[in-house]
Order: sequence, then structure tokens, then C-alpha cells
Amino acid sequence: MHLSAERPFPGLRPFGYEDREYFFGREDQVYALYRLLEHSRFIAVIGSSGSGKSSLVRAGLLPLIQEESEGKGGRDWRWVTFTPGDAPINRLADALLTLAPKEELADERQIRRERIGFALRRSSFGLGEALDEIPNLAGTSLLLVVDQFEELFRFGGDRIGDAVWRDEAANFVQLLLEIGRTRSRSVYVLITMRSDFIGDCARFHGLPEAVSASQFLVPSLTRDQREDVIREPIKKAGAAIEPALVERLLNDIGNELDELPVLQHCLSRIWERSGKP
Repeated sequence: MHLSAERPFPGLRPFGYEDREYFFGREDQVYALYRLLEHSRFIAVIGSSGSGKSSLVRAGLLPLIQEESEGKGGRDWRWVTFTPGDAPINRLADALLTLAPKEELADERQIRRERIGFALRRSSFGLGEALDEIPNLAGTSLLLVVDQFEELFRFGGDRIGDAVWRDEAANFVQLLLEIGRTRSRSVYVLITMRSDFIGDCARFHGLPEAVSASQFLVPSLTRDQREDVIREPIKKAGAAIEPALVERLLNDIGNELDELPVLQHCLSRIWERSGKP
């Protein structure tokens, strides 16, 4: 369930696009990430577990490019988000299928899905060919968000010696890298990845160079930004919080990025105990 005046804090889960109106404290980071799209086709958003990588992209960047699409003179954006899981090419095919017209008949949609999957597996240029299977993308800019990219390494670790898995993972990475190099298409790739998996990028040809070229390391929040994280959702929900409690929360949370989910969980519990819901 998305956030609202009845429930302005997500707890331990990350923010999603539908929670954008209650996402505060990272405006500067959102615009810095957005500016990377001006000159980079492959962006890696890197941070420790709990640093807010997914939230920054889903509730910060995606609403911003949607605003650009709705304005005059800006790019017309489309986007998809997915995690690679244990079948990255299938996950990519399913994500691309969501760009197809919603009014398609089930049989038509299944045929399109098969064509997309076949194109993705045919060559490293298959992502461009797969996009050709989707109508109404002409003149648009497409952002492919691969969230929790480290799943490639985590699932790969469980499949040591599995040549089929290694080939699929390598093909998936090459699809992303190749589309990022194709200037004839306005396609951007953004991955989010935990910083402790940086070294694992060396498993795939070309990936370390791509990650290094346009890396966005999620910065720590300042004290003022952390205060916005606390105060602004409550204000938007039409309520108020005692200054002493704000100070207590700020002092207890410190400067560690991985404490942010704990703060959100604490705020959610405080909200519930206040009787506001």
C-alpha cells in the first residue's frame, strides 16, 4: 500500500514511485543524479545496504523525469524497473513487455513476449531488436532501471559450475552495455548495487569500466536533510511532532546511512502509536 496522510512512513521497505509525495531530504541528490543523464547512458548508483539507493531512484529520479515528460520542451520519457533475480533475461523481457499497449489481446501479448525473448537471446545487440518489437516508442527516451543488480552475483554464487547460468548472466550484462553504447537510440541504463559487490563486477567483460565511468555514490544525509526526513512527511500528513522528539531521533540515528531504514521503521511505529491512523 502506498504512503498517504494515514500512513506517511514506509517502515523497513524502500520508497516506491507511488510514495513520491512523501519522499523528502534528498532533493539535491535527486537533481545530481538527474544531471548524469545529460551525458551518461549507463549509470551505476552505488551505496551500502540501507543507504536508500532504490528509494532515491524510484521515489526521486523517476518522478523528476515524469515531470519533464509532462512539461513543454523536455524529453518524453518511458521507463521500466525490475530486478535480475535468477533469470535476468526473462526478467528483462517481462519488463519490456510492460511498455507494449495495454489493450493487446492475450494471444498478441504472448507472441510479442516470445519475440522479445528471442531477440534478447540472439546477440548482444538484442535489446535494440527487442525494442523494435514494441510500438509507440519512437521519439521517446527510455530508462531501464535494474534494481538490486548484485542479485547477479548472489545467485551466481549459488550456481558455481553452472555454465548455462554464467552464459545468461554474461549475455544480460552485454545487452545492457551494448544498448548504452548505441547512440542511435535514446536508451539509458541505470543500475543500483550494493557497494560490497563492486569487486564482483570484474566477472563480466566491460562492466568495471562502465561502472567506473558514471558511478553515483549515494552520499550521507546532512543533519538538516535527516530532519526533513522526519518532519516533512508529518507536516504533509497534517500533523506535527515535538521538537524534543526530533532532536532525540536525530541524536540517536547518527550519521550512518544504514540506519535510515531503522529511522523509517521507528517513525512508522511512532505514527501508529500516536493514534493518527
